[in-house]
Amino acid sequence: MENPTKVLIVEDDLITQQILGLYMIDYNHIIVSCGEEAIKECEQNMYDVILMDIRLKSGFDGVKAFKRIKEIKGYKHVPILAITAYAMRGDKEYFLEEGFEGYLAKPFLKENLIDLINTILKEAKV
Repeated sequence: MENPTKVLIVEDDLITQQILGLYMIDYNHIIVSCGEEAIKECEQNMYDVILMDIRLKSGFDGVKAFKRIKEIKGYKHVPILAITAYAMRGDKEYFLEEGFEGYLAKPFLKENLIDLINTILKEAKV
């Protein structure tokens, strides 16, 4: 049975897109490859959670796209999770201070991603 949670995945690496697509197979999800596409998608559709890569090869990076999406009507409280290869000391704290509701360093296990999504969504509903 498909999970009704709508997930927007913003990822430009094709292999990571495939992995995240498999990880999110039970979710109603769509994958876009750049910040501009993510913004356009959020202007046209509503998502429950967004998985945002930070280092996108073209256009807006994940932080800039995050800030623009948060300005879209209805997205102020939608959780956006930083899913990134930035994994040095202080990176997690930096992204959380920027306003991301969650952080997960690549590579990660499917269980880690699902747990983070479930925790964030549960907290968002409280």
